[in-house]
Amino acid sequence: MASIDPKALLAGMRARLERDQAEGRLDGLTVEALANAMAHPKAPDVIAETLALDAQAVKEGEPAPDFTLPWLSEGSAGTGPALTLSAHFGRRPVALVFGSYT
Repeated sequence: MASIDPKALLAGMRARLERDQAEGRLDGLTVEALANAMAHPKAPDVIAETLALDAQAVKEGEPAPDFTLPWLSEGSAGTGPALTLSAHFGRRPVALVFGSYT
């Protein structure tokens, strides 16, 4: 895998990040805080690992990989039945919602 240069990566993204920050889309994160994080000695390794995962992501038109997740509902905290994607194959669509509820 090619070596990752976080400083060059940030330099290429800086104008967009500054615009996003000015428009309030960085959720309180500043471009300078991001620059400090990317200056960390482990940043190249973490970025390389993340890019490698993205390279393995499902491409448009490909079937999703099968997975099983706990069923989360109010008060159950994952104690209900599990949901397996392949169990719904050929049936109605499955919508996945990702987010943080903190």
